[in-house]
Amino acid sequence: MATSIISSSELLDAGEASAWEERIFQEACAWAREKAEGMLQRWDDRLLAEKPDGWQGVGFRERVVMTRFGEVQVRRRLYKDEDGHGRFLLDEHLGLPPRQLATPAIAEKAVEVATEIGFVKTGELFESLTEGVLSAMSIWRLLQDTGARRLAEERAEGKAVYEEGQSPRESGQRIVERLFIEGDGVWVRLQREGKAWAEIKVGIAYEGWEPLAEARAGYALVGKRIYVHGVENLSFWEGASLSWSHHWDLSRIGEIVLGGDGADWIQRGSAHFAASIWQLDGFHLARACRRAVGRDFGRLLFQAIREGRWEEAAQLWQEAPKRKKSTARRAQRWVETCLIRRQGADWRIERGEESVTLRGLGAMEGNNAHFIAQRMKGKGRSWSLRGALHMAKVRELVQNRTFHTWYRTPKPPPASPEEHMLKSTKRKPRDVASWLRVQVPILHSADSQQDWVRNLRRHINGHLLN
Repeated sequence: MATSIISSSELLDAGEASAWEERIFQEACAWAREKAEGMLQRWDDRLLAEKPDGWQGVGFRERVVMTRFGEVQVRRRLYKDEDGHGRFLLDEHLGLPPRQLATPAIAEKAVEVATEIGFVKTGELFESLTEGVLSAMSIWRLLQDTGARRLAEERAEGKAVYEEGQSPRESGQRIVERLFIEGDGVWVRLQREGKAWAEIKVGIAYEGWEPLAEARAGYALVGKRIYVHGVENLSFWEGASLSWSHHWDLSRIGEIVLGGDGADWIQRGSAHFAASIWQLDGFHLARACRRAVGRDFGRLLFQAIREGRWEEAAQLWQEAPKRKKSTARRAQRWVETCLIRRQGADWRIERGEESVTLRGLGAMEGNNAHFIAQRMKGKGRSWSLRGALHMAKVRELVQNRTFHTWYRTPKPPPASPEEHMLKSTKRKPRDVASWLRVQVPILHSADSQQDWVRNLRRHINGHLLN
């Protein structure tokens, strides 16, 4: 009979055996927190010897930062610079923003994940994979700060370029023979605003199409870049062209094919881009034809318009029975305008292009469904106008695959939260957060990773100003 090669004294109960990985992970994180505190203290000492001339030491201040391996207490020196402003050399060296709980690495990943899933689920995901605990409110604040910073940057660059005549901060070098641009708006529900809905205006620019690798038939856009309009000092097309000029040299594009649903703000792009040709979006045209005269006549009418057979389209319009519903009457007015203006033909018909590599426009609806609607509509979601723009702008960075580079680019340090304390003569500067750690010592005890302590930390972090 077979015998066990492990003695009974070495066997573990089922609960302990299943938790071995978590136990080792917690021990490793505890070691990492201790090592990090010592390392940061040494760095702060080294920065003391390298402080700029004219800076004066004021004292020490403490803060807590959330890392992948849990909360780390940081004790660093506060300086007063030559202008009398409060500065933390260690914070600036590490890129730690004031009043922010998470380190830049944690904040970056939390914001990116929150653009895809809800804030609560993002917090739960981070808690399951790290020793850090970030509440849904903390993650929400991180995303709001990121979106606000992006909008402020866009607003400042727009003013510098269009009002002061400066060059864009980055000039695109890519040149293509033809660029395809589409625009559309997505309506999202608002809360605590003077109106119930707001339109988020979105544009995409791309260089063409390539067949999908899967067995099913389909195409993917080549070189796609997304733009979301969010600043008041720029028109949509001023902002879009400025954003895309960071990637393409728009002055050397041979031709621009512009598409949309016929809204005035989209059609104004034809005047903004000199060498452009307009194509009405096929989805909206087909839907309007169907609503106006029914499915069968609508299909024939759409095909005639799309192929530029205007006399045949006019004849079909005269013969087709007109529906009486209000939606049908609106569609009839829209289709009649298209027939009068002779709008709606495929751009390839207008140019006489027959290349099999060229396709008609019509990717905007699908892109908006994935880019805006999937994250920001449905499931009872509603937004403040500012929050909706922040989410959309951060998603723009993520979808364009420029988020990590942009997020890690050094930004001018904001005003120090200690500045008002340095200028005050009524009371001695002090660590304004120390009282919280004194009153809740369990957060930093040997039991800090117990479930009930983690729940307490999550509750406290949800009310921090970060």
